[in-house]
Amino acid sequence: MGSSRELILRGLVIAFSLAGLADALYFTFAYYGHVKKARWVPKTLCAAKGSTCVTVVQTPYARVFGIPNSLLGSFYYVLLIGWAAVGPSRVSPGLTWLLIAGSFGSVATGLYLIYALRRKLHIDCPMCYAAHAINTTLFVLLILLAW
Repeated sequence: MGSSRELILRGLVIAFSLAGLADALYFTFAYYGHVKKARWVPKTLCAAKGSTCVTVVQTPYARVFGIPNSLLGSFYYVLLIGWAAVGPSRVSPGLTWLLIAGSFGSVATGLYLIYALRRKLHIDCPMCYAAHAINTTLFVLLILLAW
C-alpha cells in the first residue's frame, strides 16, 4: 500500500489531475465549439463567448499535429489518475519514468505557450495559466514520488 507520505503524494496527484482534467475538458469542449457560456465558470475565468479562452483554442498554438492540446492533456490526466490510484510501486518503473518525461515535456511546452500567449498573441488567459501551474505541480509531485 505504501507509506503515509506516498499516500499523501498520490492523493495530491489525483486531486491536481482532476483539476487539470476539468480544465482540459473545458478547453476541449471550447475547441469543438460546445462552449457558449458556461454558468459554472466565473466570467473572470473565460466563460463568456468570444472570451480570450475561447479565442485561444482557435490559434495554431492550441494543437499539435491537428490534435487539440487539451485533448492530449485529458488523456494525460486520466493516465496519471490511474497511475496514482494503482500506486507507483505496482507499475513498471518504465511507465513511471515515461510519465515523468511526459510531465517535464508538458512543463517545457507550457513555458513556450505562456510566452506565446503573452508576447505573440497578447492574450491573458487565467485558465491557461492554471493548467500550466497544475502541470508544474504534477511534475514536482511525480519527482517526489519517484524518490
